[in-house]
Amino acid sequence: MTEHLRTTRIAGPVGLLVILVGPDGVGKTTAARAVIERHGGPTGYFHFLPPIGSRLAREPDATIIPPPPKSGAGASVVLGSIRILRNAARCWVGYVRTVRPALKQGYLVVGDRWMYGYLVQPDALKFGGPRLLARAVVRLLPRPHLIVNLSAPAELIRTRKQELSLRQIEQELLAWSSLPVPNLYTIDATREPPVIATEILQVLGSIGGSR
Repeated sequence: MTEHLRTTRIAGPVGLLVILVGPDGVGKTTAARAVIERHGGPTGYFHFLPPIGSRLAREPDATIIPPPPKSGAGASVVLGSIRILRNAARCWVGYVRTVRPALKQGYLVVGDRWMYGYLVQPDALKFGGPRLLARAVVRLLPRPHLIVNLSAPAELIRTRKQELSLRQIEQELLAWSSLPVPNLYTIDATREPPVIATEILQVLGSIGGSR
């Protein structure tokens, strides 16, 4: 890695919001940390939903971020629908109170998963409601400048997530790669984190430069 790639600052008066998605075990937290370390300017981080009563984190902390809750089949339609609407409201409040002010100050804000899991991992989020509701809710969320889908061979992911079958992982990989959202960019997550971070920052730099 050459010296000039050690940091990649995204210039501009307004910041950018990037969301990292992909199956559990693909390396989202590692990639988020690498992006934050390699970026040359102010950054913030959140997992799933932006905070409401506190500031954005400086970086991921794997010791306090639990995986999404797992649930069996047959999640309640009513409770699942209430939960997704409640989380959508929390998402908007967190965005207005923490993310948007950070973007106005020129921050690069990195989010892990956002609420896109409702489209790909409804059981993990205890959502038994209709897919049309999930799609409508996601469509009404604040729009990130870039959504990065981290992808890797199912066999590799399974070495990190033994509780998932190869079929489940393959289905998730396909679903994440075809996420019905704009600004989706799929990236090879089998490479070293600094390389992944550099590519993400370069794509963000081109987006920032075109505004």
